[in-house]
Amino acid sequence: MRRDLGIVLAGVVLLVLFSIGAVLLEDRHAAFEARGTRVTGVLVAVQHEIRGVLTADVRYRVAGVDRKGSVQLDYTYTEAKPGDPVTVIYDPSAPDEIAVPGIANDPVWAMYVMVVLLLGGLGAFVGGVTRLLRAAFARRRRGRRRR
Repeated sequence: MRRDLGIVLAGVVLLVLFSIGAVLLEDRHAAFEARGTRVTGVLVAVQHEIRGVLTADVRYRVAGVDRKGSVQLDYTYTEAKPGDPVTVIYDPSAPDEIAVPGIANDPVWAMYVMVVLLLGGLGAFVGGVTRLLRAAFARRRRGRRRR
């Protein structure tokens, strides 16, 4: 029973870490949009990936220098095609760090960490609760048989 409670607690901790990570990533993007500089860029390529996720390569100009980068897009860009204009936000201190307004361009490693925290937390929590309930029902059945 103690082990099962530990599993439930581990699940809760992982879910709390997931929640903290989600808030930090959202704050990171909000700060990026606030301090970033907006320029008009051009879509070079648009990739439609699994489950409606879109990524795009964009070309934009910073201080007279042409740059190219990748951004994540959402459902509002489903009809986008190469050559279409797009607003690009870049970090003045790191012009290769870019995003489009309203859409976080989080690093891939951060997304993997978030997925592991969410799935691990849910799995541990549900698994631990299930084990606790099974043990409780088994104790209850054993108690009825003795009478």
